[in-house]
Amino acid sequence: MYFHDGALVMKRSFISTGNEELDSRIGGGIPIPSLLLIEGDHGTGKSVFIQQILYGGLRDGFKAYYITTESTIREFLLQSKRVSLDVTNYFLRGALKIFPVHIEGARWAKDIARSLLQIVSEFMKKTMEDWDIFILDSFSVLAVYANTNIVLDFLTVAKNVVSQDKVVILAVHPGALSEEIMIRARSVCDGYIRLRSFEIGGMLIKLMEIVKLRGALGPVDSMIAFDIDPAFGIKILPLSLARA
Repeated sequence: MYFHDGALVMKRSFISTGNEELDSRIGGGIPIPSLLLIEGDHGTGKSVFIQQILYGGLRDGFKAYYITTESTIREFLLQSKRVSLDVTNYFLRGALKIFPVHIEGARWAKDIARSLLQIVSEFMKKTMEDWDIFILDSFSVLAVYANTNIVLDFLTVAKNVVSQDKVVILAVHPGALSEEIMIRARSVCDGYIRLRSFEIGGMLIKLMEIVKLRGALGPVDSMIAFDIDPAFGIKILPLSLARA
């Protein structure tokens, strides 16, 4: 059980994305517990999809930690407003905490980034009583200079943490990590969702491929075509359009 708007609520077994159609396509929402790997290049809707999950979770009373390697706090909050997934009030109330990690240039990144994943791992463990959803965007940026053992140790810690009714979301860029690490990561994670985009008749279509999602409450569509609507967030498109 947890408190939401001053009321005691029964513990949920899933996180709604705040988008009913998307929820129905992925079997009801993101299962709890879950270690979720989301892979996609820039422009595929990966960050907005993660923000959609974050928005839905915060709206339902969950607490979240968001580690970002790609933006400042201000930039992140402005981006959430642009796609109508505004999380500013949750941030101001303390339900959402954002931790920017900037890695600018390879000169110091190679020396420091090797230890960053271990630091994040310890941070995740020590703060687990303070959050329900832990998002690392991007996992591949923090893991790119770490050796295989460090990455696998992190995944082991994350797997143990989610067993305490938590959700951990890892965002990765295709090709950023070795295939050996990616094979292990895909195997360890409870969910693996791959995003890509392509052009049809001058229209840019985004495609979400649900490779696996353990613990889903209902049937899961293997392929979901979508677009980003600034007034709505993620907008589901007919799959026939993507196949045209």
